[in-house]
Amino acid sequence: MLVETLCALIIANPHVKEVKGCLVYAKTQTHNTFFDNHWLEDVAEACGIGHWEVLAVSLNHCASALSAIHLLKNRLIKNGEPMLLLTGEKAFHSDINRLDNGVMAEVPAAVLLNAGPAQWSLKHTAVRHLSSFYDNHRHVPAVRRRELYSSLEQDYYDFYLYVLDKFNVSIESIDAIVPCNLDLPMLKRVAAKLNFKGIMFTDHIAEYGHAYCSDVLFNLSVLLKDFTGKKILCLTMGMGITLSCVLIEKNESSEVLHVTSSIGG
Repeated sequence: MLVETLCALIIANPHVKEVKGCLVYAKTQTHNTFFDNHWLEDVAEACGIGHWEVLAVSLNHCASALSAIHLLKNRLIKNGEPMLLLTGEKAFHSDINRLDNGVMAEVPAAVLLNAGPAQWSLKHTAVRHLSSFYDNHRHVPAVRRRELYSSLEQDYYDFYLYVLDKFNVSIESIDAIVPCNLDLPMLKRVAAKLNFKGIMFTDHIAEYGHAYCSDVLFNLSVLLKDFTGKKILCLTMGMGITLSCVLIEKNESSEVLHVTSSIGG
């Protein structure tokens, strides 16, 4: 499931086999039971980067991929080394099957960062934790649950305002927003509230559903095929709740930032 996607990215960027870097697998929870095996080292070896450092991170469930970029970006810059970020979950856990999100997709995805000149640069990152959602609220009164979850939309909207201010960009300068595949009605309402006129990439929600950490990378890999804009805001939400965001901008270079994905079964 993961090897095919990672190998495709390395084939498109063969120079990474000649350097040392860091392979990071961002997960929610389904690989936790394999922590005592060397499965990620085996994936790296199979793809020709067995000499790379490997680590798996589970930071805040489905926001872990973008949170990993936020966490590790300074290390990458300081060490001058590339990073391969790999995602993809098997949707077999019984608790996952009962989630009210509906369809859970199995979509491995990968992105290569800090590996030389590219058409796209990652300019800024941001993370915000909403601690009021941390506890499981299934046993509190229904009225309180409704009050809590009704506040999420405002928190989500406020995070957009926060990152636009932090990144010193206007909503008018953003050509596309790539969100996670959750709650399409809320995404549309927040986009309207922001008066956002660009592309809100929601094409995959109805067909694939939620794909854990892979959502944003999968969506981005499709958007970039025919995209002509210059600024893309990627934003994802993980249990906790944690909101993670990255801003990427187009460069003048002719080389391409490679993001790959494939549909798992």
